[in-house]
Amino acid sequence: MKLREYVERLKKEGLDAEIKAPGRETLTEEDLNKEIEWLSCDSRDVKPGTLFVCKGVAFKPEYLQQAVDKGAVAYVQGRDIRRVMAIYANMFFEDPWKDMALIGVTGTKGKSTTLYYIRAILEHSSVCGPDRFGFVSTIDTYDGINRFQSHLTTPEIIELTEHLANMRTSGIKIGGIEVSSQALKYDRVYGYKFSHGVFVSFGQDHIGSTEHPDVEDYFRSKLMLFDRSDVAVVNLSNRRIAEVIDAARQCRKIYCCTEENLRKEGGEVCFDAVIYDGIPAPYAKEGDAPAVKRVVKGIRLSMPGLFNAENASEAAAVAMDLGASEEDVVEGLRGILVEGRMEFYENKERDVIAIADYAHNEISCRKLLESARAEYPGYRLEVVVGFPGGKGIQRRVDIPKVTAELADFTWVTEEDPANEDLLEICNEAYGNLVKFGGKGCICPNRQEAAKRSILEAKPKTVVMIIGKGSEAYAYRKGVYYPVPADTELARKYIQM
Repeated sequence: MKLREYVERLKKEGLDAEIKAPGRETLTEEDLNKEIEWLSCDSRDVKPGTLFVCKGVAFKPEYLQQAVDKGAVAYVQGRDIRRVMAIYANMFFEDPWKDMALIGVTGTKGKSTTLYYIRAILEHSSVCGPDRFGFVSTIDTYDGINRFQSHLTTPEIIELTEHLANMRTSGIKIGGIEVSSQALKYDRVYGYKFSHGVFVSFGQDHIGSTEHPDVEDYFRSKLMLFDRSDVAVVNLSNRRIAEVIDAARQCRKIYCCTEENLRKEGGEVCFDAVIYDGIPAPYAKEGDAPAVKRVVKGIRLSMPGLFNAENASEAAAVAMDLGASEEDVVEGLRGILVEGRMEFYENKERDVIAIADYAHNEISCRKLLESARAEYPGYRLEVVVGFPGGKGIQRRVDIPKVTAELADFTWVTEEDPANEDLLEICNEAYGNLVKFGGKGCICPNRQEAAKRSILEAKPKTVVMIIGKGSEAYAYRKGVYYPVPADTELARKYIQM
């Protein structure tokens, strides 16, 4: 595709942006006839023939110079650059989402687990088969060509669309991606059409000067998933569920999910998934067709956490709409574990339990701790938790409030401080813990905090190391440093 086509598309869209060639203000015929061989917004990823996208508030002129030095033949910049980047990504990779059933999963908690459950059911069925489900998640990414640990919930749209193109090249017909509120608000999935939009949960998170100005903006951004989805799947236990359902009404079909007969048996979470094809009472309105109730009986999950029944019920709705059977649901979910989510370890005496989980905001922490209280009555509950720098600032208030209420002791430690001072973050969070009446301490070294919490634990104690799961890195001052994952720490110290 020649540069001319990108210029013409920009004019057609009427967006505030312009394309230039290096060293001149006006494009020549020679420029317009150049073939665009690559598209990138990262100067480190430029090759000869690249159309370079100048984006971001932190963009520096030297990035453009680096791109030109590496062979960029043109660059685009302007106020509407994110929308332009999305349009160009779909142009360059030729709308790969059109060649598959693409599932989008959003929510404050449960996105990764729900996506993994969908994958487990479909790969057990004849609908998909082993390694025939592509995914981009907070945990890892698999596109048929590449498999690696992820750093972002939803990457920039050029990278994301490249993954979808790789899925198409590999013959993958069904894929799923976690869709963050930031991705929806800032056009990282603009132009896509999802076969299924799954709304798993809602709670306060990502509020701050660099994310969402308030909880209403965060909520409205999440609801944008339904603007670009054919089928909506919602969890009836959602906060503000009536508003979620109203937003989902624009979709061709709505599945509403819940569970019944929820219980713990022999270390497994057992329940029946309830799936309504349509909107049930009391949320149905005049003129709505009667909701048809379907029950998938006998589901057993090996992962601790009663709340995972909600995620599994939504996964069942998606998978069955794509052609999986009830037997596929039951068998596909049997024994499934999600890396870094509710990973369970116990000592030889079986009286000290360590759980590593990715819970990192108010709603996920509350669900996790309430479930632990229900599943381990009479046990002391200790939490090891850190707080990231530069984002999710409200978590430094919300999580200490939850642990003060539900835990017996909180170890405040590191979690990706970025460009902030680690001790200042810890002091702020610990101060809130004390203000809410909680007990705990500051232990800035995460590995030391995990070690001490487990080795110093008395019998009948559950230690929950939360926030990082299987992530084996720490983000400090713009650099990702390799560190032991929480799962590795829990496994190591519980055996000592």
